[in-house]
Amino acid sequence: MSGFRSKYAWKASPVLVFCALTLGLTACGEIDQTAKVDKIYAGKKDSKAYEGTKFAGDKAKWESALVERSKTQNEYIRTDVADVKKPNPN
Repeated sequence: MSGFRSKYAWKASPVLVFCALTLGLTACGEIDQTAKVDKIYAGKKDSKAYEGTKFAGDKAKWESALVERSKTQNEYIRTDVADVKKPNPN
């Protein structure tokens, strides 16, 4: 069996070296990821969340609605766990 290894080992070594070098050099390369300056955004312009019909552009009303909604999403308050200290909402 040792004759088999010594007879074909020299054929496998260059392939392994080539694969290792290829993987090593590929890992070192980096593609440029900077945005192109001449590219124009083709989508629609986004509006502010509070500019809809519900809040009519009133940002303070929108922020207070967010605070009220977050109070109902707090699991400590919803489950009324007595042995766990409730977090300070402020």
